[in-house]
Amino acid sequence: MIKTIFFTVIIVLFFYIIWINNIFAHRETYEMPSQYAKIASDVKSYAKEGKQLFEQNCQACHSVRYDAVYISSVQANPKLKTLQEKYGKVLPRDVYEAVFHEDLMALKESFGKVPPDLSTMYLVKGKEYLFNFTLEPQKVLPGTSMPPVMAGRPEETAKIIAYLKSVSEPSPEEKNKRVLMGVGTIAYLVVMGVLLWLWRGKILKRMGLH
Repeated sequence: MIKTIFFTVIIVLFFYIIWINNIFAHRETYEMPSQYAKIASDVKSYAKEGKQLFEQNCQACHSVRYDAVYISSVQANPKLKTLQEKYGKVLPRDVYEAVFHEDLMALKESFGKVPPDLSTMYLVKGKEYLFNFTLEPQKVLPGTSMPPVMAGRPEETAKIIAYLKSVSEPSPEEKNKRVLMGVGTIAYLVVMGVLLWLWRGKILKRMGLH
């Protein structure tokens, strides 16, 4: 049993180090002035205004599906309301992409690819990257088709990032549900592991090998 536990721990550590938290991956760092970093992190104070700024400056190309904010052409499409009555405000991704395929392809023709949905972009890239990329897209990613719509507007950019942070983070209730689910899953695996080990011992004993 000790060997089994040992190898299980080794496998978990391997996946954590190599797959989940790849220590060999190249990580770029970006600077962000502290006054703007505070704004970007203060969801309670700035997320609402950040959403308004997003709708004014970014919604023509980008969606935030987790908050039921779709690109402008989709938002103006009467089909959206009908679909939301059927599926809820947040449409399933496959439904969204199938019904509004033409709108998405129009963006692809303009920019070379469909601009990404930003629902989880804060979690993926972090506030420092988003701040620098939004202000100076060509400097951070040369050749990108994203226009510098927020150039020279660092405070407003930070507020948009605060909004994206608010969308990407689950509510306290959802966090508690996820924690309980995680604890329950681990407990289930531990119990099943013990039962399987005991069952294995009985089988070996019957076979005269234990």
